[in-house]
Amino acid sequence: MWYQRDFLTFIDHYQSLPIKVLKGPRQCGKTSLLEKIPNYQTIYFDDLSTRQFAQENPRLFLDQNRGPLILDEASLAPNIFPELKRRVDEFRRTKNPEQKVDVWITGSNQTLLQKNVRESLAGRASYFDLNTLSWHELKNVELNAFMMKGGWPELHITPGLGPTRYLNDLISTFIEKDIVAAAGIEKTAAFSQCLQLAAGRVGQLCNASDIAKNVGVDVVTVQSWLRLLEENAIVQSVPPFFSNVNQRLIKTPKYYFSDVGLAVRLQGWTDYAPLQVSPAFGHLIENIALSEISRFFTNRGEAPVIYFLRTKDQIEVDFLIQLPNQKYIAAEVKTTPQDMTAAQLKVLDSLKINIIERWILTPSLGPNFANAKSINFSELWNALDRQTV
Repeated sequence: MWYQRDFLTFIDHYQSLPIKVLKGPRQCGKTSLLEKIPNYQTIYFDDLSTRQFAQENPRLFLDQNRGPLILDEASLAPNIFPELKRRVDEFRRTKNPEQKVDVWITGSNQTLLQKNVRESLAGRASYFDLNTLSWHELKNVELNAFMMKGGWPELHITPGLGPTRYLNDLISTFIEKDIVAAAGIEKTAAFSQCLQLAAGRVGQLCNASDIAKNVGVDVVTVQSWLRLLEENAIVQSVPPFFSNVNQRLIKTPKYYFSDVGLAVRLQGWTDYAPLQVSPAFGHLIENIALSEISRFFTNRGEAPVIYFLRTKDQIEVDFLIQLPNQKYIAAEVKTTPQDMTAAQLKVLDSLKINIIERWILTPSLGPNFANAKSINFSELWNALDRQTV
């Protein structure tokens, strides 16, 4: 079964350099998506003989594999990157159409992939992001299924595949081994504990000092680990909104998981019923809303710009979504629909920015209110689309 990915809808509109790097976590569907693009040959570097050939003689390897290419898990064959650089530069000099370079590169381990791209392909590669399936792509998904499975394609297309074991394996192999090894992290147990504590703090101000104290490392280490998780599309930080950019950079962000299923699993939930009545439920609903908004932009090849708002008086608005031309949407996420308060409206007015709409985001249908529109998760993609055309 194939779920139509929004990324493919916009791929013909992307302006890109000769090398196109599709980033995203393991098992999110990068290769399957690229194989839907016609006229590209896919080369899989997880095949040992293919990888050895590319490593030992990258020039001959690419001579024998001309034309549009998809290089899957290219960071496993790092010698291919300098040769790609040479070919891009040669085409730029000669303008010979027979030497044109048209290559998609995929990689799950962003630490290794970006190291190779930065060293050899700076100014020659465009980056695109793909994560797991969105609510919009899954269409008629139920909240309990999405909460427990997230958007991992395999869990939605394979009947009977249990999310607990699948996600445990993904965490163990991809996050706790591959990413850790690539980053040279020695305190693996502390890193795993940091990951779990981050999951427990989804949608809350991230106190790196508190996490550091709990896992027995310094604050700088925790901050570097959170950056590593963000680089590898495991977590996403949301900064507070300040008109002063310097203030925005130094203030405490909130962290969410790029896929809610990972956060649910790391929090230890195996059943939806107790999760639904737990204090964590509201923050995880917020996580779904954030990832849905983000995917709307990243699947179009654009970078999402999203903030949260929090005053000294503890008045909060969950998200300020920045649109083109410095327009904004203010969005509050609710498990049960209710209107924005007068205090929230007053704070939003005080920002002196162009807020074109106020939304209440909920998993299911809700009424419109006096101060805000009610938008359910199934309507969110279209609601954003109307504001960005």
